[in-house]
Amino acid sequence: MEKKVTKGGKKTTWGVIGTIGALLLGKFKYLLVIFKILKLQTLVSMFIYLGTYALIFGWKFAVALVYLLFVHEIGHLYAAKRIKLPVSPALFIPFVGAVIGLKEMPKNAKDEGFIAYMGPLFGLLSFLPAIPLYIFTHEPFWALLIILGGMVNLFNLIPITPLDGGRIAAGISTKLWGLGIILLLTYSVMNLSFIGFLIVILGSTEWYKLYKKQKNLHAHKLEIQELDDAIEKLKQESHHLDSVQETVKKVRWSIKNLEITEVLSTLNVEIEKMKRELYLQQLTGTYSSSEEVGADNQQVIEGLIVRLEEKLAEYKKEVKTTETYYKTDKKTKAKLFLIYIGLVLALSLSYYYGNEILMNHPEIQKAMNR
Repeated sequence: MEKKVTKGGKKTTWGVIGTIGALLLGKFKYLLVIFKILKLQTLVSMFIYLGTYALIFGWKFAVALVYLLFVHEIGHLYAAKRIKLPVSPALFIPFVGAVIGLKEMPKNAKDEGFIAYMGPLFGLLSFLPAIPLYIFTHEPFWALLIILGGMVNLFNLIPITPLDGGRIAAGISTKLWGLGIILLLTYSVMNLSFIGFLIVILGSTEWYKLYKKQKNLHAHKLEIQELDDAIEKLKQESHHLDSVQETVKKVRWSIKNLEITEVLSTLNVEIEKMKRELYLQQLTGTYSSSEEVGADNQQVIEGLIVRLEEKLAEYKKEVKTTETYYKTDKKTKAKLFLIYIGLVLALSLSYYYGNEILMNHPEIQKAMNR
């Protein structure tokens, strides 16, 4: 009886340990994200960034900044993993910040907005513990952490690409990028910010490219229709060199897509070569209309038609993306707007609170009164 109870007790003990272990793994599985992001290039760039700021502002400031940026980037990484988008390791760039590159574009502006706002959201969560820590310790370092966290994440919420705010705003309306350009340009002029001017240039370029694509959307659709018809005709006439060449020349001058015109030009060159070879055979008296020669020529033509279809498929995808990527329903727009405003308000209040407690701290007041 005692033996049975002992075994049962052991089983119960191991069962409890196993249950606790499973719960811990379930609760802390997201810590694996941290280990995944800590690649060699991340660590090297992090230490370079840390050393640079430590030399200029001291190690406390440098550690606080690296911590805030790191958690911010983990937010983006977590979001990207949730929607199964592959990402490159985080890189820390002195005087710029930290970035995680997407190896694939999100499917739409909604997904891009999700990836974007998780950065500032994690950024907000990263410094919230500093509030009770300051209340209990009265250390000005925690107030500095709150101020830095609010400032870094608020800057990122300016509605201009490539900042997070621009990517969130895109799901609401790309017209908001204009407001972001004005805000950041004003800030950059007032503070002589080189990084600010650079982002304004990048954001303006991106906005102009999108405007140009959307403006030419109708023309691109007409080109696609013309190419569809031309490819169908080429398939039917692939064994008639003159007919194929006539179709190619006709469509080549009306298409502006460079990759497609390159394939059309190659097809035209190949047909010219085939016709020249046939002509030389006629002159030398070795002309032969064998099935083998005709089959070889047709195989080359059909291979180039397949390439043309592949390029057209890419073109169609690009045009469809331009047409649909930034289209979001009212519910999504409202959700992104509320998240955006909520983050701005929470970060602004945190920044204000951090400034208040820092300016009212006895040590800071003493230093200012000297």
